[in-house]
Amino acid sequence: MSSAASTKLKTRELLQTELFQHPKASLATPVPHEEQWALTVQRSVALAKVLVCVLLGIQFNLVAGTLGMYLRERPDLEPLVEKVLRFDVLGQFCLSEVEHGLDAMNLETTATRLQNGEFELHTPHAGASKYMAPTAPSGIPSVAIVFARLISDGEDCGIRGFIVDVSDGRLTYPGITVRLVHGRVGSKPIKHCITSFNRIRLPKTALLGQVQPSTELDTRKQFLHTIWRVAVGAVSFAGPVINSLALSSHIAAKYSQRRLVGGGTIAPDQKIPIVSFKTQYRPVLIALAQSFVLRAYYRCAARQFSDETKSFEQRHALSTIFKALVQRVAYDSMLVLSERCGAQGLFGYNQIAGFIEEMRGVCIAEGDVLVLSLRLISELLIGRYELPAAQDTNGILYKHERGLFDEAASVLSGLPHHRTDAFNRLILPRCEKLTLSMGYRMAYEAAVEARLDPRIINLFRASSVRWDEGWYTEAMGVSRETMFLDEDQALNDALPFLDKWADDLEVGDYVHAPITSGERWSEFFDNLEVCPSYVNSPSQFSTNGSKLQARL
Repeated sequence: MSSAASTKLKTRELLQTELFQHPKASLATPVPHEEQWALTVQRSVALAKVLVCVLLGIQFNLVAGTLGMYLRERPDLEPLVEKVLRFDVLGQFCLSEVEHGLDAMNLETTATRLQNGEFELHTPHAGASKYMAPTAPSGIPSVAIVFARLISDGEDCGIRGFIVDVSDGRLTYPGITVRLVHGRVGSKPIKHCITSFNRIRLPKTALLGQVQPSTELDTRKQFLHTIWRVAVGAVSFAGPVINSLALSSHIAAKYSQRRLVGGGTIAPDQKIPIVSFKTQYRPVLIALAQSFVLRAYYRCAARQFSDETKSFEQRHALSTIFKALVQRVAYDSMLVLSERCGAQGLFGYNQIAGFIEEMRGVCIAEGDVLVLSLRLISELLIGRYELPAAQDTNGILYKHERGLFDEAASVLSGLPHHRTDAFNRLILPRCEKLTLSMGYRMAYEAAVEARLDPRIINLFRASSVRWDEGWYTEAMGVSRETMFLDEDQALNDALPFLDKWADDLEVGDYVHAPITSGERWSEFFDNLEVCPSYVNSPSQFSTNGSKLQARL
């Protein structure tokens, strides 16, 4: 059995446990944010293996969640939902195409309504093939929600989802071609595929939703509603990302305390832990603080995102801001933590490097944050909608956010409209920084609301300010030295709590990196494969002799 198929079977076993069973009726209704947070913490902390979490996200959120949106009007979908929740079938979510990713509104797969009410699903050319969804047979029957352009009586009725049986677990069904895409570097194995359909006949019941587009929603809002679970995924996927950062900071904290080097100017003629040096404890402490703050932000974001009084655009915007900050902060910090572990940081057995590789895929899943930011900021600048007001308009992070928006608005006021080359050159390059500025402010507010340790909050604020030193110097007259010393004080206040914070993250049970303790390292060392030698004797330095012998 391939490793990818094995992972899917393990995921199936996990999904069938009590931890992951959820009443199907709740799929059509919002889950209270307190319960949502509790469930997410249980699931994402327990799932240190990112690949399993990705498969569960597809199965639970994208497939079961999308079907759940239609359960009230389509009780006939209940048996399929039951199968998905039990993992009797493997769910797939086929939205993006080879030539249409974030512009999926322009996808070209068609579902033509026939005279008898059935549909013909067709991929018109190779560029319209569905991309990335792991549709290859893997021992479990597979069913997909395929998004296609509904054509009825020659009229384009917009994008709809269609239920399509893909394989019986061994072979794909006639008319469906699945091409394996190999070679994704560094990540755990998953069979990414390119999937195309050759005039597949679908029953009337395959359609999710109505044939005619809603008269209450314009084309774009109709599309956002149809793929609503993608926005949900942008929020829920942040759980494993935050916990990857928490695990990484815990590992780096423990390693930094046990790794000894010559004391140099700090303690001549002595060996001291590398955490004694600011260049080591600074990134570790900042990552620890970020882990706590982002967890608080997660709670806040889940609550706001679940607020149905907000429009689809507002909720999409909040998910984009949250996703952008979490992924950029986590990715950047984990890179630094890996470097601060030296050569040890390169190896998968110490976990951090593996998290970094998986993060690259997660950053693109549910929408690349850069491109999502382009749309978000463009809509905010032209006044299409507004976001909830800041809680503290005197805060330094809000002033930074407001200042960046004022600069962009000033540039925009000199343009005839937003569909110009000047907008492309002068506004779009600012969008991601604008999105992140909102994220830093919202995360800080969430930390204050959650009443986190003031030392954690102060360190997060000080390090966030240093993210854009130039603006604070230019716009507020704060010198770089002042910002440096402000962060230094926050670090000094936090340093005595480094080990406590690492433990308070409560991720130790999911850490297996051998560099975190002497006992773990000894066990790891003794179990390494020993190359064959001419002398048949116990391995040097091993207390028990090598447990793994190399074979000639």
